[in-house]
Amino acid sequence: MKDTLDMPAGVPPAGLDAGERRILAGWMLLAVGALPAPGLLALSLALARAPGAETWFPWPWATFFRTALVTHVVMFFIVWLLAMLGGIAAMARPGGLSSRLGLAMATSGVILLLAAALFHLGEPLLIDYVPVLSHPVFYSGLVLLALGVMLPVLHLLVKPPSWSVTLTTGIGTAGVVFLLALICFAAAWFGFPAEARFGYNDAAIFWGGGHLLQIVNTLLLLTSWQALGEVSFQKAPLAQPAWRAVCALMVASALPGPVFYGVWEAGAPELRHAFTMLYWVALPLPTAVGGAALLWSLVRNRPQWGSPAYLALVTSFVIFTAGGVLGFFADGTDTRTPGHYHAEIIGVTLALMGMFFAVILPTLTRGGKNRGAVLWQFWLLGGGQLMACIGLFIAGSQGVGRKIAGAEQGLDSLTKVLGMRLNEAGGGIAVIGGVLFVYIALARLLARTPKAGK
Repeated sequence: MKDTLDMPAGVPPAGLDAGERRILAGWMLLAVGALPAPGLLALSLALARAPGAETWFPWPWATFFRTALVTHVVMFFIVWLLAMLGGIAAMARPGGLSSRLGLAMATSGVILLLAAALFHLGEPLLIDYVPVLSHPVFYSGLVLLALGVMLPVLHLLVKPPSWSVTLTTGIGTAGVVFLLALICFAAAWFGFPAEARFGYNDAAIFWGGGHLLQIVNTLLLLTSWQALGEVSFQKAPLAQPAWRAVCALMVASALPGPVFYGVWEAGAPELRHAFTMLYWVALPLPTAVGGAALLWSLVRNRPQWGSPAYLALVTSFVIFTAGGVLGFFADGTDTRTPGHYHAEIIGVTLALMGMFFAVILPTLTRGGKNRGAVLWQFWLLGGGQLMACIGLFIAGSQGVGRKIAGAEQGLDSLTKVLGMRLNEAGGGIAVIGGVLFVYIALARLLARTPKAGK
């Protein structure tokens, strides 16, 4: 029997039965369960950048840092975000074998990804967007994860409950762009001979689809802003016609991606440049429109500092905007670049955390009271990460390179050292916020009955 509770704002009004809630809870467990590893690795990576760290870390230095960095990025930037996409798609269109089978496949994929890291399989390649351990086990994990997320996305697109619902429109649009990204990955993969795929052309394989995944992440952000706006203000920041126009623009911007592979070979410099230009064309205008609408909603409505939905909107907007500003100064070679994209991705994460507490848990009938640590986690994660990103920006402005650690950084000036110290302190604060989120989220997901908040 379906539950009879009113669904949260932005969610289709159909209730979920006990089985459908278990599937949704499973997706959320996969998403939240992916966070402890990147959180701990983020802290260790921040410490690893301290001067002289290579002399006191117990693991082989080069292997540890590179493998840890790959695992951190993939578990956070790929698994967490894609599992949330799959889970929200399953919530927007509940029922069917697709969500259950997709969850099993995605979980199996994550297990393979972690196994490859734990057993040091393959060479760690620190390529953009999707860094990899160049080994069949790791690639198999990525494929299973992608196919698992694809199933509930297809189910939503084939049988949408209502395109007039804010969340359905946004997640459906993100799903379309995700499918386009998978087409790009496949086109690049099969564009190289079998013997040239591992260790040689990994960067080219993930370049195009990786750019489209950033559009997916942006759509997750904008969709969360819309849904949380309905929760906080009873009205989404963007009216439905404007929201549909933004979503249509995002899809239209991503459509040329697969076509590029029919024009240029996967490793061609022209293709690389085309995706770079596509990225710059696709994201600024829709993001600016959504951000401006959210800012106007925040200005014209009374603050609600005791609401997770409101805090998610404020902290997400601030750090995402800061990351956008930092991006104008990033050149791809120094730590200003990770300062930029860490702020952007934490902006998306804070919005999804708000979705978790304000939309997903109530849908699971596990909302609880939102006090204390539930509210502090937004300030700690958002504020700490903002400190960390500013530190990276300061160090990078003095020439500290990205994707390196220890003595290789050349921390030979007070400004460089202060920048990295700020990064370490901010990273530590952000990790505390992340730990709070994981603890509270798992406690509520695993509780037998709805519990009061922390």
